[in-house]
Amino acid sequence: MIRTVQSLVLLLAFSMSAYSGALPQQAQADRGEAVIRALDETGAKDIWPGFKPSTWPLALYDGQKTILLRHPNPPPEFKSLPGRPGVLTFPGRYPALTGNSTRDIGGVRTATVIATSDVERAMLACVEEVFHVFWLARHTEFRPNEMQRYGYPLNDVENLRALLAEDEALARALTAGDAVEAAGRAAAAIKLRRERASRLDGDIGTFETALEMMEGTANFAARFALGEEPGMTASRLRQARPAEGIRWRFYDSGAALCWLLDRFLPDWKGRLDADLNLTTQALLEIELTRRGVAPLEFSAAETAGFRAKAEKGIADLAGRRRELRRELLERPGARVVVEIADGAAPLSLQRFDPINLFVLDDGEVAHANFITLSDPAGSVELTNAGFRRDSFGGTIGLTEPAGRHPLGQGIRKLTVVGIQGEPRIDKKDGAVIVEAQGVRAHFKGADVRTEGGTIRIILPKR
Repeated sequence: MIRTVQSLVLLLAFSMSAYSGALPQQAQADRGEAVIRALDETGAKDIWPGFKPSTWPLALYDGQKTILLRHPNPPPEFKSLPGRPGVLTFPGRYPALTGNSTRDIGGVRTATVIATSDVERAMLACVEEVFHVFWLARHTEFRPNEMQRYGYPLNDVENLRALLAEDEALARALTAGDAVEAAGRAAAAIKLRRERASRLDGDIGTFETALEMMEGTANFAARFALGEEPGMTASRLRQARPAEGIRWRFYDSGAALCWLLDRFLPDWKGRLDADLNLTTQALLEIELTRRGVAPLEFSAAETAGFRAKAEKGIADLAGRRRELRRELLERPGARVVVEIADGAAPLSLQRFDPINLFVLDDGEVAHANFITLSDPAGSVELTNAGFRRDSFGGTIGLTEPAGRHPLGQGIRKLTVVGIQGEPRIDKKDGAVIVEAQGVRAHFKGADVRTEGGTIRIILPKR
């Protein structure tokens, strides 16, 4: 691996090592310096025109404290380390740092990274999220509408078959030693995509393109900066993923398009920056057409294999959906149900965790972490104290949609299961108030009923 990776490995391994008590201030400063040094070293590579990771603000949580780097307007709660210019710290995890993302800190868009586990992912995240800050400042055309993900046609066997075939075509293009074969495989991937897109709702196609343009470019930049070869992206494309993991697939397909452009069109980055409406897919397709490349098609047996794999994946998804719903509705403990009466306006979605949820059959959604719903006369809020990533333990919310979209057209019913203890019911100033561990509902003019272990709040037509 290149020296940049080694520097960041040492930094993160040190950050995540087990220890007792507070680390010495010198050790904390050394970690901050290691981040700066690692990002400076990536700047020696020609990642993207005008992009140097060391010039953009980054907040990194190491499990003990938040380190803030390169920030032009740091909040006053961050304190400088003596003798370490540009390195600021905050004890614990800064509230705005909720994951690997970009957040407004001190009025400035800042890359945020949690570096407490999985060293390789944390290394990539540092450059990936800093690149997002850079990209979002210049490319404003492509913003994925996350609501489209929850309405993605996961049960469409033909769509999943084509996605699997496209992934394999891209993987073969990335690993082909011969440029002619690589171009033919890339052309096959583009052809599959064109055929698949013709069957999709336009909003879904827009969602896919926006994800590739925002996340694919950032993942390419991080992988390139850290010395990965295109074959690593090919391996990711071939990894088994559940049918519902559709969002993450476009990180890898988007990165694959970038690697292929790097091979066939050296000035592609500048052309994208010059035309903000241009996509990596369109640019690759233009170049392949210019070269007169014919697609290298899959055999009938290979196509049948993709279909069989798609059918199996969708059947597996259906089984897991049924099992989770059954387990939630049979979960012991009190239950709170908030629903609208006939003719009443649906509840509005105010706040939810867009990652830690699972879309079930008929548009129901299981929310593992938190959710807040409201109408003009009140709100209900759920926060799962027992939340663990990739788990549905603890107190869980199950929503039923008011329209065809699982979340985008409002909610007609919320069922909260797994509540510990006995909920308390109060009535004050014409409002119903129901409180339990992690749950609070407050609605004026609502009707409340107790049915065994279930408290049902019915919201009237306003």
